[in-house]
Amino acid sequence: MPFNSATGTFAEGLLAPRRSDATPWLTWYSQSGERIELSGKVFDNWVAKSANLLGECFDLEQESLIVLDLPSHWKSLVLGLAVLHHGATLLDADDDQAANATLWITQDPNDQCIPGSSEILAVNPAAMALSFGAGLGPVAEDYNANVRTYGDQFYPSAVSGETTALRNSAGNALSLAELFAPEVNALGTILVRADIPVLQLLPYAVAQWKAGDSIVLVEAQMEVSDRLRQGEKISHDYVPAV
Repeated sequence: MPFNSATGTFAEGLLAPRRSDATPWLTWYSQSGERIELSGKVFDNWVAKSANLLGECFDLEQESLIVLDLPSHWKSLVLGLAVLHHGATLLDADDDQAANATLWITQDPNDQCIPGSSEILAVNPAAMALSFGAGLGPVAEDYNANVRTYGDQFYPSAVSGETTALRNSAGNALSLAELFAPEVNALGTILVRADIPVLQLLPYAVAQWKAGDSIVLVEAQMEVSDRLRQGEKISHDYVPAV
């Protein structure tokens, strides 16, 4: 099914064509030895559950300001697309509008930089963590403990393509229409090192997923062996523009 954002459901247009696909969409490697492979179907399921959690717990709506204060990781990419399902705007923690964010998504829920007016969603990046664990604090919602309880399907409402999708620390602001518009050549299976901010990675990932590619995301400083490259059938390395 071709990508179509004319309905105003931009993330849906990206995810729907590979929703029943069992081939890899995103594979995560951590320095601790985790390997997490998410097919198109499984990735979409995580996005749907996350979008349902965000809507029911935090009443996200179009143009809500959301700080995504997580490193590049499979969970942060899931949550980024879940936020965009609602037409909300993703911000870096150091954005000048971060103080006005309605929600702060973080792995450090007790960070003193989080404004008192923001709600907090705490995320433990460990794949098998069934709760955030110690340090959740008295006000944060526990993503790990609760996300699996939400629905496997999300039915997005149409949002304006002029809505700002994200602003990142590189100074780039993209509307939803701009984020989902690029047409790029398919590259196959792409190796990406997770040493760049997630809001700089997200536009690249969206474009390559739209082209039909698979991404292998490896934690920063992890050694990438020839065996890994051969096993994952890596055909391209992503090198961010300076």
